[in-house]
Amino acid sequence: MILTQNSGIIMGPVSKLLGFIFNAIYTLFNSMGVESIALSIVVFTILIRLILFPFTLKQTRSSKIQNYLRPEFNKITKKYKGKKDQESMLAQQKETRELQEKYGIKMTQGCLTSILQFPVFIGLYNVIQNIPAYVPKVKAMYEPIASEIMKTENGYSIMSQFVDDNKITRIASKLIEFKTSTDATSGDGLKSFNSVIDILYRCNDDLFTKLTAAFSSNPAVGSLIAENKSQIEAINHFIFGINLSEEPGFKLSAALIIPIAAFICQFLSMLVVPMNETGDPQQDAQMKSMKRSMYFMPFMSLFITIKAPAGLGIYWAVSAFVGFLITVGINFYYDHIDMEALVEKQKAKAAKEIEKRKASGKKSFTEKITESMMGQNEEEETKETNKNMNKYKNMNLRNFESEADSKDDSDDSSDSNDDSSGDNGSAPAPKKGSLADKANAVKRFNDTGVK
Repeated sequence: MILTQNSGIIMGPVSKLLGFIFNAIYTLFNSMGVESIALSIVVFTILIRLILFPFTLKQTRSSKIQNYLRPEFNKITKKYKGKKDQESMLAQQKETRELQEKYGIKMTQGCLTSILQFPVFIGLYNVIQNIPAYVPKVKAMYEPIASEIMKTENGYSIMSQFVDDNKITRIASKLIEFKTSTDATSGDGLKSFNSVIDILYRCNDDLFTKLTAAFSSNPAVGSLIAENKSQIEAINHFIFGINLSEEPGFKLSAALIIPIAAFICQFLSMLVVPMNETGDPQQDAQMKSMKRSMYFMPFMSLFITIKAPAGLGIYWAVSAFVGFLITVGINFYYDHIDMEALVEKQKAKAAKEIEKRKASGKKSFTEKITESMMGQNEEEETKETNKNMNKYKNMNLRNFESEADSKDDSDDSSDSNDDSSGDNGSAPAPKKGSLADKANAVKRFNDTGVK
């Protein structure tokens, strides 16, 4: 199903877990007499950020330690300054990684935090797109209307026309079971029943009015809509009458407050994220690329939250703002502690991890990368050496004749022809120490074994 519970291999379980947590939060507020999906989203977002807090803390600590060790990284950079050969570049990367490993600095922690947030975002998108599928108390508000619609004669045709007229096309194909089954208890009928609830959840006041008119042949549908609409509005509306299941869209409305808030909060969050240079050209290039992409994030947030349900926009804005507050707090903490003591503690911890890894025979990611790169370099050198050996393996000193020797022989022959008064017509002896003299010495050695 598209808008009912996600059944994917990966995102299905993630969505169900997040739906379970969201349902628990909503049920808690409901027991206190507070029925608000928006408030549940805010609390849910804060909870998710707190769960991810340890990863954010580790990322910031590594960044602060690396910044404190800037002089050490600068020494490595200075040592290899101006050296562009492959061997020097590999050596610089190796020393930089060793220094990072020595103090427990892990450049992948920032990526891990982002990777963990991605399935959370997709899972929450599935939940907010169709909250009735994950929150039984909300689904119960739509069930009487859906049941009456399925009992209506020609209900499938009326509902399909309503979907087409109002461009709710993403779930139109799921109504096909409605055509052959009106039993909402099992099989295809249950799928149709859920699809009808999906459509009802996307209805605002205007669409409910149109739906009532569409089912004028069955007044009970309109009566149930009127009976449950006030309760549906109470749980599904945000400030200024914003419907959480609707997309703000590219139109002037109160709902645009949410995308604008998401843009501002994402921009603030980006400003306080520390970005330090490592001294390693490759890693620095990656960091610069990440920084450029971060400047794009606020605009991406604006575009996504305009096209996504308002409820998801609330999650995005609140998540960015909470992330901003957390980052400011962590930066303040590390700016007012004894960094030298922290670095020594981190160094000791890293040493224990290295010792433990060596004892187990396992290699770190850094070591694997370094060995791979160095191994590739050695392999290339071996290939080049073998190539040169194959090139010269058939050479013999007897066949060796230098260009200088050939030139001298040619000159001698010319002199012999031009100067017939020479000694026995032979060319004069080459100058002692010249290339020709050395070549002749090699030839005499090959012929007689005497220098």
